[in-house]
Amino acid sequence: MLITSYLIHPYRPHLSFDIKKAKELSGYGKWILGSSILVFLTTQEDDIFAGKLLGITALGFYQMAYLISNLPATEITYVISQVTFPVYSKIQDDVPKLREAYLRILQFTAFISFPIAGLIFALAPDFTIIFLGEKWMPMVPTIQVLVFAGLVRSIAATSGPIFYAVGKPRIDTKWQMIRLFVIAALIYPFTIKWGILGTSIVVFLSIFISTIGFSFDVIKILGCGIRDFIKTLVFPFTIGIIMAASILTIKINTNTTGILGFLSLICIGLFILLGMTYLFDKYLNYRIRLLVRESINSFKMR
Repeated sequence: MLITSYLIHPYRPHLSFDIKKAKELSGYGKWILGSSILVFLTTQEDDIFAGKLLGITALGFYQMAYLISNLPATEITYVISQVTFPVYSKIQDDVPKLREAYLRILQFTAFISFPIAGLIFALAPDFTIIFLGEKWMPMVPTIQVLVFAGLVRSIAATSGPIFYAVGKPRIDTKWQMIRLFVIAALIYPFTIKWGILGTSIVVFLSIFISTIGFSFDVIKILGCGIRDFIKTLVFPFTIGIIMAASILTIKINTNTTGILGFLSLICIGLFILLGMTYLFDKYLNYRIRLLVRESINSFKMR
């Protein structure tokens, strides 16, 4: 095949070294490498301390709690990073279009993340006792804290591709470093005092603080304004709160036990989600249904 290509086309590849391009690539790449290293450290440090300070049993509880509470956020983060970076890169010089695209991605991400977080928080005890057993119940409070960490992480995931697309990966590295510092400073005393619950609180605080930084830098780059940013999150936040509160209220006042009770609570949560989405779209012009349809169509085209 290679020989045939040489016979039918006159082009011949050759080696060349462009110092200017090399400096540009290394200047960009070093921040991505640094951020990747910091992300690895921040995602492993909690496991190391939990295992070292509390033992293998506590580490098992913590890792299972992290898996359950962060699985939706992990999947959302992966999809966002795969889809948005090339889109942002194409429109990086058109700030109004970039701002519009970011706010729509943020709205869609929040619409998925907040209700899922509300469901996991409210149903963590039921899920654990039904599918894992009584012996796993000590990890439930940790799940309920880490679900907020996963929620915030999914929101933070919308900002990273922006920094990379506009050629400012240093911002991501800066806030990952601050996140690592928060964990390093707090994880020992919190873990000693409150066990894996303390570890999960530190993880949440580190992600929350770094996400505030990410958000302010995105707002500055895109010029979207704090009001527009918060407005995008208000409706999903409201839906998530109402879903969680409704399910918890039903659990307190009724006997919803076993797998059927668990599934019925999920159905109630989904019914609340659909009902509130309809009301927000109709009376507050939220337009989430249109956004969901557009997102589904774009994924099918990929």
